[in-house]
Amino acid sequence: MLIVFAAACGKKGPPLAPLNMGPEAPQALTARRLADTIYLQFKVPAKSAAGPGPYSVDHLDVYAVTLAPGMVSPANRFVLKTENIVGRVEVRPPIDPDEEPEEPAGGDTRPHPGDIATFTETITGAQLVPLAMPAAATPAPAPGGPPGTVPAAGASPAGVPPATPPPAATGVGVLTRLYVVQGVAKNGNKGAPSARVNVPLLAAPGPARPGAATYDASSVTISWNPPLSSSDEAPGVSYNVYPASAAGNGAPAVVPAPLNDTPLTVTTFAHAGAEAGKEQCFVVRSVATVETAAIESAPSEPICVTPKDTFPPAAPKGLAAVSGSGAINLIWDANTDADLGGYLVLRAEAPSDTLQPLTPQPIRETRYRDTTVTAGVRYVYAVIAVDRAAPPNRSAPSNKVEETAR
Repeated sequence: MLIVFAAACGKKGPPLAPLNMGPEAPQALTARRLADTIYLQFKVPAKSAAGPGPYSVDHLDVYAVTLAPGMVSPANRFVLKTENIVGRVEVRPPIDPDEEPEEPAGGDTRPHPGDIATFTETITGAQLVPLAMPAAATPAPAPGGPPGTVPAAGASPAGVPPATPPPAATGVGVLTRLYVVQGVAKNGNKGAPSARVNVPLLAAPGPARPGAATYDASSVTISWNPPLSSSDEAPGVSYNVYPASAAGNGAPAVVPAPLNDTPLTVTTFAHAGAEAGKEQCFVVRSVATVETAAIESAPSEPICVTPKDTFPPAAPKGLAAVSGSGAINLIWDANTDADLGGYLVLRAEAPSDTLQPLTPQPIRETRYRDTTVTAGVRYVYAVIAVDRAAPPNRSAPSNKVEETAR
């Protein structure tokens, strides 16, 4: 039998609809707890559980259960139940590579496949109720023994000693919230569940207490005091510093990011940038570490500072003078100050050190020709830099030079 495959030609037809295969497991699930809000972040599946190829993911279900202290983490069959769904993240359809993506009117906040999604849950009394596990089955009776008995340890027809029992499973140390995320296709097919993440439900530490705020020409520094309260489970705390806007009212749509790279063990923090006249406000959260997780407090009261420009520019350098016919020419190195307003040229007749401005207003050039000299008189010169503050800050004088007019 001869089978001929003909190549398609002409205008391409409409794209095939995605298959309703179950999506892969959501990746990179992480959790952070800020006071009574738990933030989950995870990557939306971008392919099917079977690998590359057409698929669809309609939404992601977020499951959560609470585990009592000492409780062994239950199998997924006890977690992935409808009654344990605490949230749903809608997903936008995959982008057709052959078509221009269109943004819906009003904006669509649903994540695309492959995006990082955020889900929040607020801790209330309902989240503190531990999962009730079904009772364990009664073991079968031993042959010939009374009901409810089991074979004696080591007993076997062949007299072979029993295998060493596996170590007992270790439960969570404190009341804990367990989360799992699972993608669902448009036809209801469920993908593989994500890895699990645990969040302690202990009381958060007390917030830091505001201290002082200072600044210099390039940064602001805030300080604070430790919280009034701690807990037996986490007696020590570290700190995270946030812009005050990250405190918000309620839970923001994205996880707030601290300004510091790692939690601070000191009670001061310097932040680069000190724009004159612009208020900067910060909040501090205490951080308690419980097992391998962190619990952050509510934000402190804002710590604010409005820098003022009281910092003069650097003194000019490299001043040199050359006498010419009826004039003395000056030249110096340019300053690199970001807020430089210009230079003032100072002069006196030698040997006096009481220099007076030759230029009533700052000049931007780094050279000056003094044509008001008298032949045969020796002059002393210096240059100062000024910034753009009101009133301007003046630098220290440059090096002094002397030259005799001709």
